Amino acid sequence: MGEKLRRIRAFVQKDLYESVKNRSILIAVALPVVASLLFGLLDTVQTPKNFSIAIYEETGSDFTQFVANTALNFDLEAAPSVERGQELVKHGEIHGFIQVKDEDEFLVFLDSGRPVYFFALSESITQLVEVYLGIPIRYDLEIIAVGDTTVSRSVLPVWITVTMSMIGVMVVSGMLAEEKDTKTIEAIGVSPAGYSEFLLGKGLFGVLLSSGTVVIMIALNRVQDLGFSSWIALSALTLLGAASFTSIGLLIGVLASGQSTARSVATITYFPLLFPTLVSDLSSFTRILASLFPTFHLFAGLESVLLHNQGVGGVGAKLVALLFFSMFLMGATFFAYRRMVNSYD
Repeated sequence: MGEKLRRIRAFVQKDLYESVKNRSILIAVALPVVASLLFGLLDTVQTPKNFSIAIYEETGSDFTQFVANTALNFDLEAAPSVERGQELVKHGEIHGFIQVKDEDEFLVFLDSGRPVYFFALSESITQLVEVYLGIPIRYDLEIIAVGDTTVSRSVLPVWITVTMSMIGVMVVSGMLAEEKDTKTIEAIGVSPAGYSEFLLGKGLFGVLLSSGTVVIMIALNRVQDLGFSSWIALSALTLLGAASFTSIGLLIGVLASGQSTARSVATITYFPLLFPTLVSDLSSFTRILASLFPTFHLFAGLESVLLHNQGVGGVGAKLVALLFFSMFLMGATFFAYRRMVNSYD
């Protein structure tokens, strides 16, 4: 048993060493980590407080003077014509243009290419017009943010899911297929190492690479306020997710005839594996479709843990689903691998 463990460790160390030398793999792993460093910058982004607005009045109203006295965060300018005001918005020179057609008739043109400004201005201008016309406010609405989740933390679940699936599906599949191109697998048949040890070594490499990358991303985003049960849930989600995606990558590598074929199949597989998860909230159909893939259960579990501090009990169903996927995919991979090995005999 000790000799087998030593050989398995040697396979893992070999892959880790080669992954450091391989520029493609290094970039695939390093880019998500570097991107994680940029997440913190998103937390400093705030809703814009100052808006540049142009106003054109067809009648002799005092709306421009009212806005100047009321909306101190508006940088106002007078548009010489309706056409000029629309051009300013279209070319991105101002955030919005208001055409006053009559005392109680307004046309507002906003730059749809700036969503943050668009929605903030829509609300602000609506309130200004209501106050200007003397329309009484018929409700008291207060929006209270629950929790203190930062922007970087909110995008972390989807980024981890994208990274883990990319490493498992694309990196692992390519490395296994490369062993076929170099005839390494065939050489194992006449060496003390067994075929099963080789496959297990490849699988452990994929799990360690994925899990290690996630640990770095978690550290860079300063995730440290989770409870004990949440840390256990996060660890289980990471390991089961890594096992699932690594199994998919190994299966592609086993079935592919070579590295080029494996890269192509992995690229084709990666998008449909990830896309349903990204659009799962659009409808009940997309959610059911997304639940057929391990990416959805990993993403949903990570959201529960990282955004809502849920523990093992809160993500139990997701863990069971990922366990099922990992066991099924590992079984399919082992079956396909045995068939490939038998063809060498």
